[in-house]
Amino acid sequence: MTKVTPVILCGGGGTRLWPLSTPRTPKQFLPLTGPVSMVAETLARVTDDGLFNPAMAIGSFRHKDQLQDELPDVKLVLEPMGRNSAPAIAAAALLAEPDDILLILPADHHIKDVAAFHRAIRNAQPAASEGQIVTFGINPDFPATGYGYIEALPADSAAKPVARFVEKPDVETARTYIETGRFYWNAGIFMFTGQVMRDALASHAPDILESVQAALTEDGQLDRAAFARCRSESIDYAVMEAANNIAVLPVSMGWSDVGDFRAVHALHAEATHDPKVLRGAVVAPGSERVFIQSSGPKVAVHGLDAIAVIATRDAVLVSSLDGAAGIKHAVSAIQTLGQTLLRADQRKTLGDWLWNTVMPGWATRAVDPASGGFVEGLDLSGEAAPGLNRRGRVAPRQLFSFARAKQLGWNPDGLADQVIEAAITFLNGPARASQGGWAHGFDAQGKVSDPRRDLYDHAFIALAGAELAALGDPRGEALAEEAFTVIDDLFADDIYGGWVDHETGGGGKLSNPHMHLLEASLRHYEVMGDPASAARIQTIATLFERFMFAPETGAVLERFGPDWTRVRDDRIEPGHCYEWIYLLNETDRLVGRDCGSWLRRIYAFAESEGIRDGLALNVLGNGDVGYRLWPQLERLRTYITLGSPQAPVKAMIDEITARYLKKGPAHGWVDRLDADFEPAVDHVPASMVYHLMTGIAPFVAAPQS
Repeated sequence: MTKVTPVILCGGGGTRLWPLSTPRTPKQFLPLTGPVSMVAETLARVTDDGLFNPAMAIGSFRHKDQLQDELPDVKLVLEPMGRNSAPAIAAAALLAEPDDILLILPADHHIKDVAAFHRAIRNAQPAASEGQIVTFGINPDFPATGYGYIEALPADSAAKPVARFVEKPDVETARTYIETGRFYWNAGIFMFTGQVMRDALASHAPDILESVQAALTEDGQLDRAAFARCRSESIDYAVMEAANNIAVLPVSMGWSDVGDFRAVHALHAEATHDPKVLRGAVVAPGSERVFIQSSGPKVAVHGLDAIAVIATRDAVLVSSLDGAAGIKHAVSAIQTLGQTLLRADQRKTLGDWLWNTVMPGWATRAVDPASGGFVEGLDLSGEAAPGLNRRGRVAPRQLFSFARAKQLGWNPDGLADQVIEAAITFLNGPARASQGGWAHGFDAQGKVSDPRRDLYDHAFIALAGAELAALGDPRGEALAEEAFTVIDDLFADDIYGGWVDHETGGGGKLSNPHMHLLEASLRHYEVMGDPASAARIQTIATLFERFMFAPETGAVLERFGPDWTRVRDDRIEPGHCYEWIYLLNETDRLVGRDCGSWLRRIYAFAESEGIRDGLALNVLGNGDVGYRLWPQLERLRTYITLGSPQAPVKAMIDEITARYLKKGPAHGWVDRLDADFEPAVDHVPASMVYHLMTGIAPFVAAPQS
């Protein structure tokens, strides 16, 4: 009999196993059911040389190192970004020979009875060889509501024709399914020949097949730009629910998708014959049927039953075991934890101001209809300010802002789309510098007036591209990639490290553009999983620790010589200190670099030295005792991000609203207060919309368009 080629799908986030499973280390790389990771356990089940060919694995580029460690001798196909299971399976089918029998396996499932699993594979082979797409259906032993079901038609064959696939049912419907004897759990395990799957995709999802085929390189990898154009879809929707050659093979093999902490508890309790499962530095006197694990603080639980307690260095989850499948709501809620730190009236006031006044006003005024460029600001009547020269950073900051607004759900009558399209058109045309990259400045009519290239501007172009890519727009990825390429080609300092403004900065180094390059790299890595961005994040963090941070004070320094020697001035910007705190926290979250010591010391400095009369100063050390709005918003974001119960969040919002927002012109705000807390502005700068989207928007829900 023809051998089977296992294809291990290593995507998936395992959000129901938070905080153990995270984007950095998702479920498949954790030893949840034994001493090895789940992906290693999956590989171990398919190493019988008499039944299997060498395995293939398809996973994320961001997990390349983990995959190579866990699967050292397996052919890896690395996805530049997640596109769900259909494109991954399309890649496997295209890389296989037409007659190869492929076995699709999720990397994060548990199978207790491996012998039964192998028997099922042998039983499925004839149907797969004859042109069927065989899905493995698990004989249900309780009315599960967390799985999809497959209904089979009566047949004498081992693999039975499929009548239909059904979504996850409620418990009563699940009981009805089980009573009929015709329904099976959908395990997400499939078998077919390479040609059969190619034909199925060509019939039911030809765009996916064509996109993946275009993305595959000669060495069997996936080109980033081409793969970004592939739509995201599951194989269930793309093929399984549409094709007429689907069969289900019923099987009992001790299968679990290990989808929540109840399932993890059940596996360990069965293995140890003890319902009290304790892992790590935990105790639970007087408790029964519990799953308690800590890789962070010591945990003591007393007198509670049927609960899960999971503690890591960063977070703690407490859930009932029976309700563990529903923790997605809690995980989603904690992502918007900042909203709970605001009073209901503050959320409403800020939300109405931002989403119903500011954003619609800027959406219709940000773009200069005569030139297609972006206005520098609004005058105090709320209209485009005439006569102002325009900075190169404004267009990408507006692109970021309106892409972020759309990401958050705001796009009434396509207003966000209009600004996005105008920004793309401008950045791909009039904004370009003749010698490559993008120009630094424009006159009031939108013509290039300063063709020099600036690192700060290019960092924001990369950030805007990454944010657009988060919407699934391939133009965003292309823009970000081009910007990063220009940054490395034009600004990188191969001698002393970091990046330097040769054209606009006189050869010295500044921490501010490095900070925004870090911001762009973090967002790009979060959205695309690009390993080059991960490496850049680590490089900038190292430069920050070595040069930009002043350990003697806890301040963030601003200016340096070409070789990173400190420039002898006293300029410190509290707003930048707060921005660095947020970005260092993101660095820890996304790439696992421990930045806690630095951000705590910066926070202590900024709070003790950077605040006067309750507001963050613009600058320390050069006599500027004014108070711009953006440092207040960065301070607010820091408070909410760190979740400090002592932080005066509610009082700060009241202060910001009273001093900056209520006194502002139409569609705007007071951008700056003088030393006497009086407005000191003649226009509202367009570049500030970016700070509204980072400092306010995440904490006030956008009305869904």
